[in-house]
Order: sequence, then C-alpha cells, then structure tokens
Amino acid sequence: MKYHQPYSFRQLLDHLQPRALPGVEKVEGDTYARVSVSNGVPQIFQVEDAADGLHLRITTTSHSDDALASDLKRIRYLFAVEEDPSLAVAHLSCDPFIGQLVEQRPWVRVPRCWDPFETSIRIIIGQQISVAAATTISGRIAARFGTKVSTGSDLNLVFPSADVLAHADLSDVGLTERRKVTIQTFARSVLDGSIDFETPKDLQDIERNWCALPGIGPWTAQVAAMRVLGHNDAMPASDLGILRSVNNITEQDLNSEALQKQSKVWAPFRSWAAQHLWQAPQVNRNS
Repeated sequence: MKYHQPYSFRQLLDHLQPRALPGVEKVEGDTYARVSVSNGVPQIFQVEDAADGLHLRITTTSHSDDALASDLKRIRYLFAVEEDPSLAVAHLSCDPFIGQLVEQRPWVRVPRCWDPFETSIRIIIGQQISVAAATTISGRIAARFGTKVSTGSDLNLVFPSADVLAHADLSDVGLTERRKVTIQTFARSVLDGSIDFETPKDLQDIERNWCALPGIGPWTAQVAAMRVLGHNDAMPASDLGILRSVNNITEQDLNSEALQKQSKVWAPFRSWAAQHLWQAPQVNRNS
C-alpha cells in the first residue's frame, strides 16, 4: 500500500498504541493488528512499514476479495496514506508559533479511524478524562457488548454496533449517568439517521448536529470532525493537551478562547496543527 511522502508509520503507531482495545486491535513493536468481520467471517489484518520509503505492508488472513477491498479502504483511511501533507506543512511552517515544530516533523499527519461509530463512541467516552481511562472504559464496553469471534488469536472481539449500544445496560463500566445517556442517545441518532457519517458536511453543521445531543460539546464535535469525518480544519481549542503544548512552545498562557482566535491563522489546516501540538516532543498530554 503506497503512501505519500514524507510519512512516519511510527507517528501513527504512537497515536494508536495507548488507544488500542484488548481483543479488538493491538500494537506490538512496529506492527498494528486488528480483527475484522465480513459476511460473518472473521479475519485479522496486520500493518507494518515495508521499510522502502514508499509502502506499508499488509498481511491478512482474509480469503475474500470483497472483504479485502473494504478493509484495505479502512486501512488507507486510518493511516492517512493517501493524504499529502505538503500543503499543510507549507502553510503551517510559516507560523511564528508552531512553524519550527512543523518544519522539524513534516511527516506528522492526522490519524483518522477504522470505524466511524466505534471511534465516535470512544471520543465521547474520552471527554474530560485521560486517554488511559477512556481506553479502559472503551475496552470494558467492547468486552461486555462486542461480538466475540473465533480467530485462533487474542484478537477476537468486534466493537458493538449502534443497535447494541442503543439498548445496552451500561452500568458498571465506569461511565457517569450523564455519559451513559449520551452514548445511548448518540447510538439512537446514528440508527435514525440524525447523525450521518456519509454525507459531507461543513464544520458548523457538524458542530450544530452533534452539540444538539445531550452531553456533547464543541470538543467532541471538533475531534470527531478530525478523526471520523476527515476534516482538515477542525480545532478542539479547549483540549488540555493542545493548550499545554502550545503554551510550552510559545511560553504564553493562552486559554481556549485565545487559542481559538490564534488558530484562525492556521486555517485551513487546523486539524494538522492540532495533531502537531498533541504529538509534540516532550509534552505531557491527556488527549
């Protein structure tokens, strides 16, 4: 699978590793692995760098061309191999605040997602808590409500569908009562089409639709726009990790409102700026 240069598979793995759900996916060394099911048949995909500066190497247990095509599309999107960072780098490297960071790491790109519903739920769970805590809770939900499959390995779970979570008893997984309502309402909104992952929408429409649901605010909508819907100009300005990073770099004390104003000069590549700030070296973050 060919990618646009410059590219760092390690950067994508560093994002995915702390978020990997036991039984669903894993990062071991320099390899990402994930279970998938097509027409009732489970298969496992492994992704690694081909070490030729041009390609990722994909290994699969699938014997179906149809399943393979669908899952390769998911892999291309998750690992952003078809995205060209050159325009974002050219624009952001001129910025006096983050330009040096971007110049030093031009291969940073925005990780997207494997499954829109799964990632949306995980983003909702991650509101106002650490990545580690969100991964723990998401893992409990996968273990309790996911579909168990036989693969002959420790990858044997498929994350629960919207239909399952719309009616699930989410007690004792570590969620607040408010977050339980949010997840179930969101799942029902996906089922009735109020939340649509397919039709392109601008950021204002996304934020309006998502924030109309109880328990969802701008941070969730903006992160979903980046990860799930593939927008390049989202900015979750209230994110503590981004704020900490930009303040470390600029030696300022910006709050979310000030960052929102500052980020306007990064448009139309604010998603890329956010990812650079999230994964900036020597920055402790919880997002």
